[in-house]
Amino acid sequence: MSRKILIWLSYLLFIQPLYSIAKDDISVELKVVANAHPLLQYPEKDKNKGPTIDILNAILAEAQLTASVAFMPWARAFSIAKKNPNTLILSMIRTPEREDSFYWIIKVSRPARVFISLESKTENYVDTIEQAKEKLIAVILNSAEHKELVAAGFSDKKNLYIVSSREQMISLLANGRVDLIYTDPNNARAQLQAMNRPNIGIHYKKITMKNQRVSYIALNKGTDKAIAQRLQQAADKFVKTPEYDYLLAN
Repeated sequence: MSRKILIWLSYLLFIQPLYSIAKDDISVELKVVANAHPLLQYPEKDKNKGPTIDILNAILAEAQLTASVAFMPWARAFSIAKKNPNTLILSMIRTPEREDSFYWIIKVSRPARVFISLESKTENYVDTIEQAKEKLIAVILNSAEHKELVAAGFSDKKNLYIVSSREQMISLLANGRVDLIYTDPNNARAQLQAMNRPNIGIHYKKITMKNQRVSYIALNKGTDKAIAQRLQQAADKFVKTPEYDYLLAN
């Protein structure tokens, strides 16, 4: 066998595993799960819209990856994202409990968390967490807010009214069936607007740094590291653009 043939065979043996990895990598289609949010991500007329969707699409385009987005109740979205590799979840607040289960790809919002009552129900105004424990509070099942309140001593049996969606939560407050909700005031106003009830006034204490949270697009940590690295590199590039600054501010 000639030297040229031996070199050619060695080259083929070398590139074959690389070709297979590249092929498998490119063919992976990511799944994306999310809870519809009027300020961040939502379906409208067969299209997905919102600043978080725009951030997601920019990252996927840069990474040369594709993904399908499915909207569902928060508890189900979180469960799917935590259990399944190659799955992204949109707008999830970063907490110590969730830290090791996900790659935190990119920041997408900076929500506040405060106790909100109806402006017309002065008897439900609260200044302290201890006062809030004497009220009935609607909160979304397995959300960061739910976990946070339980950790602070609130109870599903005593003062928490558990719901599956943001719409249910805001509707209960608007109809006077709960005393408080625990969320971002902008979220509450946007949901009231979507419900055609924008004239309902809400009350809450002044927002401070203590009330601020950060949410991300996160990726199941069981995902192939090459995919995770590609997404992270795309995100790191996108955060340096004016478009990202604009989307994060909105």
